[in-house]
Amino acid sequence: MGDVYEPLTYLIIVIISSIIMVAWLKRRGRKSGSDHNAE
Repeated sequence: MGDVYEPLTYLIIVIISSIIMVAWLKRRGRKSGSDHNAE
């Protein structure tokens, strides 16, 4: 059963990291208008 939780935990970490990255990039892009990457 431990073999099932290992990839699942890794997947959750990747998803959370992606969400944090997007939120951080959005907050950073909103603060500094020098970013030419506006989405």
